[in-house]
Amino acid sequence: MKIGIVLVTFNRLEKLKVALERYEKQTHPFQYLLIVDNHSTDGTKEFLEKWLKEPASYKKHCIFLNENTGGAGGFYTGMEKALTLDSDWIWISDDDAYPRPNAFEKLADFYKKLKPEAQAKTAALCSAVYNNNQIHKEHRNHLVVTRFKCMICPSTLEEYQKEAFKLEIFSYVGAMIKISALKKTGLDEKDFFIYCDDQEHSLRLSRNGNIYCVPASIVDHDTPPFDKNVINWGRYYKKRNDLLMIKKNFPYHYFLLRYIRRYLTDASIFSKNPEVLRKELKAAYHDAWHNKMGLHEVYKPGWKPPTNQS
Repeated sequence: MKIGIVLVTFNRLEKLKVALERYEKQTHPFQYLLIVDNHSTDGTKEFLEKWLKEPASYKKHCIFLNENTGGAGGFYTGMEKALTLDSDWIWISDDDAYPRPNAFEKLADFYKKLKPEAQAKTAALCSAVYNNNQIHKEHRNHLVVTRFKCMICPSTLEEYQKEAFKLEIFSYVGAMIKISALKKTGLDEKDFFIYCDDQEHSLRLSRNGNIYCVPASIVDHDTPPFDKNVINWGRYYKKRNDLLMIKKNFPYHYFLLRYIRRYLTDASIFSKNPEVLRKELKAAYHDAWHNKMGLHEVYKPGWKPPTNQS
């Protein structure tokens, strides 16, 4: 099992250093470590230029982007480059995700035990994600489709008692994608900028093979959970890209029904959301309707609601 690593980083140098230490401790070898720096301004580039010169048992690669393309753009660039390198699998992760020493080994052990026909039908393998020493179920999800709705439902704690379980939707925190499946599926949607690009990509991957979560393989995620009560620039991308994911991958009526139902509670005059959030979400709905992607002119990194609004 020849593994390559694609790691995207932006202005989190201290977390990046921890992540690199964790990769150095992996009990299963890997071929290379490719870091995509999303135009960091905190000394990351200078650190990585020195890191590249240090000897290692694996090959080192860095891509220094001229602008912040968001997580979606960073992973797109990293996976595109990885397709030209020597590996059968690509481990995808952020700089705040720390695989435990046997994370790769446990995934490889599970894959080796599969019968050849099952191996051929496997598109991706995932670790269990832990946050504050507890399983964060929402990183590994199931797709439930009815006649009128498609829903993303988180995995259950009971599933983590199994050797492995199948899923359809994953985050890029500790996911390993087979090269052959990636070539067949294509890369992530880079113009999402951030959020839902991993969900949309894994949804497409699941149509080209099975995806397994192996609970014995663990990644520690050093980030606070999403707080739906906080109003920030990211809320625009979460809503817009969720809608675009449905629009792109399912018959149009799924998008239309989801749009109408959720617009009423999110952004209409009937919504209980504060005015500043309704305005942000209204922009997300507008852009999803018109297929507008990329970085929004207002809701971008650094934007905060006016101090006199909440």
